[in-house]
Amino acid sequence: MALKSIFVPFCEEKSAETAFRAAALMARGDNAHISVVHLRARPAPPANVYFPLGGVSTEFTENFQKAEDRLADNLKALFTKLCEETGVSMASLEERTDAHGGTASWADREGDPLADYARQATAFDLSVLAAAGDDATPMEENIAESLLFQSGRPVLLCPASGLEAAPSKIVVAWNGAEEAARAVGATLALLKSAKDVNVVSVRKPEAPFINTDDITAYLRLHGVAASATEIEVTGDESVNARLDAEIRAAAPDLLVMGAYSHSRWRQAVLGGFTRHMIHEAKMPVLMMH
Repeated sequence: MALKSIFVPFCEEKSAETAFRAAALMARGDNAHISVVHLRARPAPPANVYFPLGGVSTEFTENFQKAEDRLADNLKALFTKLCEETGVSMASLEERTDAHGGTASWADREGDPLADYARQATAFDLSVLAAAGDDATPMEENIAESLLFQSGRPVLLCPASGLEAAPSKIVVAWNGAEEAARAVGATLALLKSAKDVNVVSVRKPEAPFINTDDITAYLRLHGVAASATEIEVTGDESVNARLDAEIRAAAPDLLVMGAYSHSRWRQAVLGGFTRHMIHEAKMPVLMMH
């Protein structure tokens, strides 16, 4: 299945630019459409402010609205600039055709960023976000979490260094889990277009055996020339540390992996291996729950 629709939420200028440039590269191969959406948050007064008559003060509402207007104007101007710089044509989703090549549309709406971004992302092949860096706001991290665990679609997290080209060398972190299987199935179009795909499995000797023969055979049936690397760690060596070393040695353009357990997001994803790979190895990571 070709990659035809890409969802990019615009929340903040720096992260928006990183995500759009990555999406533009992904869109070129299949003449995909990029839907950029900015959701204006509804005003919520600070908890430490007392309004004697109840409700939200007029001054607070007006200042909030002005700030939202400025942000929306800046993001729309950035969208226009990025379309021009990346050669992506601006067209509505209803009007665009493959003859336009890669296209993009802008939408400015009001809503709940955590619920509504994820709800909209369910209708796209892929969501693209900038990876939440050390200076990311809690809202940016929460939006990434909601897209990953509530949209039912794969999410590409791109580091600040960006994506230089469409991925041609991809590593799949494989542990046989259903999340990893969904990640592979959801990224077949990317895997088929890559020149080099390596399925890497790392386990402790006492852990259940992970057979990579079946998944590599599946990929080959779909036209993916995949190889496999199976590793058993010994002694006190960490599975994550060894997987990290193997991925770094391979130096892929993209890491594909499953994302695990909503309740373990902070530890297992943002605070663990995935965050480490994004920020230390400067590597785009595509995940599926």
